[in-house]
Amino acid sequence: MGISQKVASYLEKGSWIRKMFEEGARLKAKFGEENVYDFSLGNPPEEPPREFLERVRSLLDRPGIHRYMPNAGFLEAREAVAQAVARDSGLPVEAGHVVMTVGAGGALNVALKALLDPGEQVIVIAPFFVEYRFYVDNHGGESVVVNSREDFSLDLEAISGAVNERTKAVLLNSPNNPTGVVYGQEEIQALGELLRERGRALGRDIYLLSDEPYRRLLYDGTVFPHVFQYVDNAIIATS
Repeated sequence: MGISQKVASYLEKGSWIRKMFEEGARLKAKFGEENVYDFSLGNPPEEPPREFLERVRSLLDRPGIHRYMPNAGFLEAREAVAQAVARDSGLPVEAGHVVMTVGAGGALNVALKALLDPGEQVIVIAPFFVEYRFYVDNHGGESVVVNSREDFSLDLEAISGAVNERTKAVLLNSPNNPTGVVYGQEEIQALGELLRERGRALGRDIYLLSDEPYRRLLYDGTVFPHVFQYVDNAIIATS
């Protein structure tokens, strides 16, 4: 076979959720979309708001919209994101702090490529989104899985015990996929202090990669604190 052993192993270990999604698409084409109920991916069946589609159409009429953009994305988009993050966090955030990517998965891959040297480790809190292991491996890193507590809260003692001289980051997802848990202020603050203290003891920065595509899916007054307020070295990925 002409492909690399690494990619071949990826194909063997591919996500069954993705395989089910692709099988669902095949069945829809054969039997009709209304006759197949697909519970694999979180793929929204609703169409976007009319105002969104109208705005996209208006942007497509701009002269030169097809040309290359700056590497970090269009400045006006980055400025809008920076303003939103500054408003939510209460901290000064500028367009230069923002990079536009293809979704949160793209953002995590960009961050990991920027951070990891071969053999460095990323602590991942279980249960976790199945693709995290692939993201870390894509860039020469090693995933170190730390289980959450029975109520899915952070086991800070276990995280601290997993930190060593090769630890580069902790990858956190809140609201969490698949558990739905939302980490509170005390947990995020304690995690920030833990990373600060362990990093100081090891003489290196330990980053928090906060995967937040579901930040706005909060109910009953639940609040997810902004990690920038409690963690010195944090990167947010969202979509």
